[in-house]
Amino acid sequence: MGLEGIAKTWKQLYLNIEPYKDTSCHRLRGTDEVFQTLEDNQVVLSNMKSSRFVKAFEQEVDQWERSLSQVLELVELILTVQRQWMYLENIFQGNDIKQQLPSECEEFADISSTWKIIMDQLHKDNNVLQGTRHPGLLETLSQLNGKLEEIQKALDMYLETKRQIFPRFYFLSNDDVLEILGQSHNPDAVQPHLKKCFDNIKCIEKQGTSEAIGVSSADGEFIKFYQPVNLDSAVEVWLCVLEEAMRSTLKMNLYKCYSALKKMTGERDKWIKDWPGQLLITARQIQWTADVTKALIRSKKRADKSFLKFLRKKQVSMLQSYSEAIPGNLSKVVCLKTVALITVEVHAWDVIDKLAKTGCSDVNAFEWLCQLRVYWDKNENDCIIRQTNTHFKYGYEYLGNSGRLVIASLTDRCYMTLTTALYLHRGGSLRGPAGTGKTEMVKDLGKALGMYIIIVSCSEGLDYKSMGRMLSGLAQTGIWGCFDEFNRINIEVLSVVAQQILSILSALSAGRTKFQFEGQDVKLVWSCGIFITMNPGYAGRTELPDNLKRILLAKKVFTLYSLAAQQLSKQDHYDFGLRALTSSLRYAGKRRRSCPSVPDEEILLMSMKDMNIAKLTSTDLSLFSGIIQDLFPVTETPFIDYGTLKEAIEMELRQSGLQVTPFTVTKVIQLYETKGSRHASMLVGKTGSGKTVTWRTLQGALTALHHKGEPGFQPVHNHSLNPKAMTVGELYGESDLSTNEWTDGLFSSLMRSVCADEKPDEKWIVFDGPVDTRWIESMNSVMDDNKVLTLINGGRILLPEQ
Repeated sequence: MGLEGIAKTWKQLYLNIEPYKDTSCHRLRGTDEVFQTLEDNQVVLSNMKSSRFVKAFEQEVDQWERSLSQVLELVELILTVQRQWMYLENIFQGNDIKQQLPSECEEFADISSTWKIIMDQLHKDNNVLQGTRHPGLLETLSQLNGKLEEIQKALDMYLETKRQIFPRFYFLSNDDVLEILGQSHNPDAVQPHLKKCFDNIKCIEKQGTSEAIGVSSADGEFIKFYQPVNLDSAVEVWLCVLEEAMRSTLKMNLYKCYSALKKMTGERDKWIKDWPGQLLITARQIQWTADVTKALIRSKKRADKSFLKFLRKKQVSMLQSYSEAIPGNLSKVVCLKTVALITVEVHAWDVIDKLAKTGCSDVNAFEWLCQLRVYWDKNENDCIIRQTNTHFKYGYEYLGNSGRLVIASLTDRCYMTLTTALYLHRGGSLRGPAGTGKTEMVKDLGKALGMYIIIVSCSEGLDYKSMGRMLSGLAQTGIWGCFDEFNRINIEVLSVVAQQILSILSALSAGRTKFQFEGQDVKLVWSCGIFITMNPGYAGRTELPDNLKRILLAKKVFTLYSLAAQQLSKQDHYDFGLRALTSSLRYAGKRRRSCPSVPDEEILLMSMKDMNIAKLTSTDLSLFSGIIQDLFPVTETPFIDYGTLKEAIEMELRQSGLQVTPFTVTKVIQLYETKGSRHASMLVGKTGSGKTVTWRTLQGALTALHHKGEPGFQPVHNHSLNPKAMTVGELYGESDLSTNEWTDGLFSSLMRSVCADEKPDEKWIVFDGPVDTRWIESMNSVMDDNKVLTLINGGRILLPEQ
């Protein structure tokens, strides 16, 4: 290509200028062709200048080089200004920000006027060469760029100031923080954001319009403050006061709950009803620690091992009374409290039994020191948790009634490792296959210590700035962060994040209360903890641990799952590991409460069938039935009458012009049963096998039953999408690197609107398309017990209880 070719190219090259949103302004997009042409032509001109024949054309070549350099500089500057303007325009168009940053709003309005004039000129004369030659354009754009940078710094400084006052704002996206700050004097508008700032505060209970008298959890439990919180001040200030009120109230209530427990001699029904579930467990653990310590001291002093045996017998009696209360007519909150209490008490019995069998009679014996022990320290007037040579103060984060993890010997060893790491100011790294309980273990340790844990589902799109903001929040709040699938983050980002984490841990080791982080002086709270989980791969399914053989009816359950894993065919969707077992046990518990008179073996048999038959292939079904028959030879499966639902399903199939076959009806009922025990389900089958027909039929049947007035059924609204028809960014949201503009994803937008809807109607989001690791990985924390979608812009969308 010669000079004539270059001239011809630039006469025919135009900037892609299009309208921006629904405004009169325009934006530049699609500059790839311009930059590619610039690069090619600059190479051609460079080759010409290196030729010995260039002398006659040297002046023209130099002119073209200057022109193309000017075009490159101007186009890059336009993109830079546009990126900043578009980001700030979304913020400054709101009325709330005008009250917070009035001078910056006025300056931005002036910048916008100038910017719109420039873009209108480029729209009218969009030839690249001609449009970028307007006199003074470069100087004007440079000035706009400088002013926008100053406004951006002012905005960042404003948000950083607010975040340093209430550091939990670090875990919210800029948009969420700005929305909260804009509603500073409207507490009702702030309520939907509380669950993003606290572990289990769903709403504040008000007295009048300007006082908070307590908080409620997602499960309906209410905690009344000892001193009302004034809501008249700035939102970041009263949120700090609310946090302090939460902690002080829980601390005072814990002491009173423990004092009430010590005075009790008979049944504990009233005690369980009167106090929050979190405090019941902690108070009981304080008493258990004191009882075992006393028994060990007496055993050593009197050389008598009967004290532990007596304590074990007392523990069995207590568990019996709790378990007898469960099938009764308990409220939802009391039932949740009792189940969590039983879970902790079972482990307490395990420890006493182990100490008794090993003949332990010394409070300094490792068998006792290795346990997580809870004390009420009278000198410090505080709750202290000890394990081996470590000790921690209780965190007093309100946790509601979110359940506790069954503690096995492996759990104890993991707790010991993690508490030691925390005490030595190190982080915790948990590695293992999917479904082995890595995240749940960190969460349960946090519950035992009264800590709030932020769960972050890591992905390739996470950058060091987002991670830095979250880590800064952890350091300043003193709460824990668990970064799931940490090794999914890009390697170049991981290297920076490693340094960020190291700076926090080093400051903790040095005992500092303030330190330098990302160029700023920030406060450091000693209790902060950083944990990561990693999945080494997906080659194999999770093996069931040996300790499961020793719990409940676990011999038959363990045998069933072991034989199923060994003898059934190998299918990608088969899972006979911990997650499958957990779902089965939860389903069995639900059936036990709904059918209190049915024997345990029948409940268990029903659970094993309902939770497994639906996923088996036709060839494996008979083999699985044979295994069930061998394990439960004399147990009959209770009959569940789905008559009304079955009729509605058949009617829906006929109205859809489909044949009513027993197989189709059975599959729809199986989906109904599965849906009742899991908040996330997957339908697997070949193309054309009826997957979509199955869920659409169930949707229609449930909606029809609701319209007929049948109790227990709600209308179903579905939001169907094909995850393979779009990129991961389009699905979950992404930032445009050229404009710095955040675009919400289809799924994240759907989930946000669905979760905000508090009507009792059923809302289904259906991914109707093939599964692959690129999009399903980001669903991990949504489909497991965390029930939270983490976005790469720092946003977190929580699934509501309903």
